[in-house]
Amino acid sequence: MPVNAQQIEAVLQLPAPQRLRHFFEKVVQARSMWGLYGEGWAMSETPDGQQVLPLWPEREYAERCIAEEWSNHHAREIDLDAALGMMIPTLREQGIQPGVFFSPEKGSINITLDEFERTLRAHLEKG
Repeated sequence: MPVNAQQIEAVLQLPAPQRLRHFFEKVVQARSMWGLYGEGWAMSETPDGQQVLPLWPEREYAERCIAEEWSNHHAREIDLDAALGMMIPTLREQGIQPGVFFSPEKGSINITLDEFERTLRAHLEKG
């Protein structure tokens, strides 16, 4: 079911811990998450130079960020099994951290890859 602009704004106003919980609940429910893809995945960077892969729980959140350096990107779904089996190990190998719920106004919620994987698996176990 599509997310409307009012829902997007309400979720983006939530404190970071609640947005994180929302992210993991939606990802487990849909069995997928979203990134932006062009000639490669859209990436951002922390102020100290850490590479970050922005991720969203639903297509509409990702599409909201298609602008400027990401204007040639499109929202691309990432299957949950592929994320666990391929994406997370690749990010670990390349030293890239996940960035949850990136928004142009607030940036993203940056958590360690270990915390991301652990939280994702815990939500999966809860069902």
